[in-house]
Amino acid sequence: MKKGDIIAVLTLAGEYVGKFVSNENGLELEDPRMIVQGPEGQMGFARGICQTGVENPDYVLFESYIFTTPANDQVQKAFREATSGIVTP
Repeated sequence: MKKGDIIAVLTLAGEYVGKFVSNENGLELEDPRMIVQGPEGQMGFARGICQTGVENPDYVLFESYIFTTPANDQVQKAFREATSGIVTP
């Protein structure tokens, strides 16, 4: 992974997507978003990483996680749209 890659992170609390920063002192992500599922089974992004945290945080540090993987193309596109506000065709 290199800085700026959009990755998925699985933790015991759920799944998150964000831009990779570093994994030297834990896993650092920029523009982190929690993955949520709607009642119809559709996937989306929460407006933060936990219910009581600040909305749309700039940064998060995970000290414990199960694994990371590059996010698929569809999730990367949706993440860019959600964090930039720019919708691409």
